[in-house]
Amino acid sequence: MKRWVLSVTAALLSGCGYVGPPLPPTLDIPVTITDFRAWEYGDNIEFVFTLPNKTTENLDLTSVRSIELRAGEDPSQSKIITLPIAKPGPYTGRVPAQTWIGKTILLAVRATGPKGKASDWSNPSSLAVIPPLATPSVPKPQNVEQGVELTWTGSGPHYRIFRAEADGQPQRLADSDSPRYLDETTVYGTRYQYLIQAIAGENQWSVLTDAAQITPVDTFPPAVPEGLSAVPTPQSIELAWTRNTDMDFRGYNVFRSVDNGPFVMIAPLIEAPTYSDSKVEAGKKYRYEISAVDLTGNESARTAPVEAAAQ
Repeated sequence: MKRWVLSVTAALLSGCGYVGPPLPPTLDIPVTITDFRAWEYGDNIEFVFTLPNKTTENLDLTSVRSIELRAGEDPSQSKIITLPIAKPGPYTGRVPAQTWIGKTILLAVRATGPKGKASDWSNPSSLAVIPPLATPSVPKPQNVEQGVELTWTGSGPHYRIFRAEADGQPQRLADSDSPRYLDETTVYGTRYQYLIQAIAGENQWSVLTDAAQITPVDTFPPAVPEGLSAVPTPQSIELAWTRNTDMDFRGYNVFRSVDNGPFVMIAPLIEAPTYSDSKVEAGKKYRYEISAVDLTGNESARTAPVEAAAQ
């Protein structure tokens, strides 16, 4: 009888899983934000950071209860501003700068988890808040031989130039200490948009101007050929000149005048900087001019005429 009772007890124990002590509830505290950055934009302070998707217990965090911004000269006496709630991921926000103009402040953010427990404050961002910078005038782009020249008016003290190709996003192109900039990296036939911003430092910026558009076109002729000479021989008059170095060079046009008559083209778009005129008659006087042509068809002015008498 005892043996039967023991065997039943053993069977019951073997059929039940072991239950340990209960686990404590999760705290759901967001991890600390580490990439907070702030700057002055017009009459606002803008900032960016990444809202975390993990808790301090390395559990997934799908939502937060609140997001707070701390701003002031002294962290212990700073103003706390509640920000709009968002899902974990990149976060961009702004607050008016008026309260802190003329002061250097520290800003930081923190998030509160779904159970109301807040993270530590993020890395601080220091910002010297100045009176808002005036937005410059919309730039005026001009098609010039070296690229696109931009001019605008503004009170500076410095400027930042942004450029977009076609309908793409504007990208920072360059900084300038004067209201003028020459963009030498343009390509003919490509549409560009330019925007200007006044800057006073790394983190004090004006609002961007509206975009000004231009599609540069090659309307610029190559350089006038140089060094033209004409040397008579018994069978011809030999012409030679210095080769053009224009990047878009295509060829040369050769013009001739006989005995002070009108100039007529006798050789179009030759590539070499030499020409042998064998269709000459002894005793006649010949004058020659050369022009250069580029790939777009733009033609330079002609050289000064040179003269030779056929032998």
